[in-house]
Formats: sequence, structure tokens, C-alpha cells
Amino acid sequence: MQPILHIKRDDLIHPVVQGNKWRKLHLLLQRLQDERVRGVLSFGGAYSNSLHALALAGPLFQLKTAAILRGTQADPTNPTLSDVLANGMEIFPVPKVEYDKKGDSEVVKAIIAQFPGYYVLPEGGATLEGIQGCMAIAKEVLADFQVPHHQLFIAVPAGTGCTAAGILAGLEGRAQVLIFPAAAYGVNALTIQEMLVGNGFPDYTNFQFFPEYVLGKFAAPDKKILAFAHDFETQNGIRLDPFYTSRMLYGVHDLGEKGFFKAGDVVVAVHTGGLQAWLGKQ
Repeated sequence: MQPILHIKRDDLIHPVVQGNKWRKLHLLLQRLQDERVRGVLSFGGAYSNSLHALALAGPLFQLKTAAILRGTQADPTNPTLSDVLANGMEIFPVPKVEYDKKGDSEVVKAIIAQFPGYYVLPEGGATLEGIQGCMAIAKEVLADFQVPHHQLFIAVPAGTGCTAAGILAGLEGRAQVLIFPAAAYGVNALTIQEMLVGNGFPDYTNFQFFPEYVLGKFAAPDKKILAFAHDFETQNGIRLDPFYTSRMLYGVHDLGEKGFFKAGDVVVAVHTGGLQAWLGKQ
């Protein structure tokens, strides 16, 4: 018996907002709507999946949206920002040095001050509600795959680590989580544990972190990552996004080739959506 790979198609869970972005946003936006909050202001880059999702989700909850954009050279006609603007999000490009300071930047604070009554959402949507929304991923996997916990693996890509933290919280120590970061910065094993503990969850350790599969810069993956994504789509009819799920499944495939998984193991790889990112690669 060989290890078995399943793709959890979270890219299909919502008609407008794909994958883990819907998981991370819907509980928060519902609360903000119930509390009659005016809008949401967040942060991201010119091709941010999170900003794209927030811009599309905001109107569904009657919430206005705004964003502080990393870098002043952003092209507002690129496919991501065109969608963002078309859905009513206001964007404010700032120099990267100011963006990186976040709340310590006078430039950033001045922009936030223009939006009184707005909820300030951290980059990537890493909130308690985001973690709670992603806990459902683990619950669904446990319900669908009745196998011994030591033979069940959930593979997930990571930007901020919120989705991985939610899966760990939902598993409550059961099964193993394989985490594949999309960049060499911003998230690591410690930040995920801090996110769990900081939001009142136990310090779960049933995960492994695989930074060796970043391969290239975040928005410029190594050619073999992109080639793998194209081959995977050709062979399986499933499109992967170029930055997150492509790296994750390349890593899962490589681990399998190296004998990481044993006979009878079940690997559930979470497709977190983000397919709009391909528009910026064309």
C-alpha cells in the first residue's frame, strides 16, 4: 500500500472569495457587520490575495474597505489592483520603509486616522476569528478521514501562519501538520506557536516546518516550482496558485520521493485558492 494524497479543494468553497481567505474573513466580517463597524482597513502588496479577497468580501457584508499598499511603484492597472479598485477599495501606496514600520510609521498612522471607525486588519487577516475560521479545515478533515492520527498528515502553505495555526487548533494535538512557507521571511515555527498562545490556544507542537521549499523570492518562484504547477494541472486538472499551493505540493511530492511518508499514510493538502495571482504572471 502506498501513501495516499488528497487535495482539499478550499479554492471551491465560495463563489467569490477563494479558499483560506474566506475561512479567515467570514467570521470577522460578520461580527463587524453585526457591530455596525463602518469598514475595514488592511495592508498588503500590489498582488496581494488577501487584499483582493477583502475587497470582494467587504460588499457582501456591507463594509467599506481600504488598504495601505507596500511600495509606491504599484501599478493600479495590474489585474489584482484593478479588481480591488473596481470593488470600491481605496488604496494608499506608501514607501516600503514606512510600510515595514506599520504602526510606528507616522505616514501609516496618518492614513489610518483618515478612517475613524474602521477596523484595522493585520496583513494576511491573522486574527482570532481567522484562526477560528480555519479550525473548520481540521474538523472537516478529521470527519472525512477515519485513519489513525499518526498516519494522517495535513499539508498547508503559509504566509502569516494563520491558516496553519487554525488547523493546529482544530486538530487539538491529533494528526501532523506539514507547513510550507511561501517566503523566507514573515513566518516560522515560533511565530505560529506565538499566534496560538497569544489567542488563548495551547502551544501545539504536532507540526513540521519546511522552509527549504521556498525556492526563489516570494513573487518570483524558482522555475521548477512553476513547471511543477503546470505539470500538476496537466496531469490532474487542478490549477494551483503560483506562490502558495505550488510550493506546498512541490514539497509534498519531494518528501514522498524521499520516503518521508509510509505505506498507508494519508496526506491531505489544502488548496488555499489565490488563483487570481496567475494574472500577474501572464
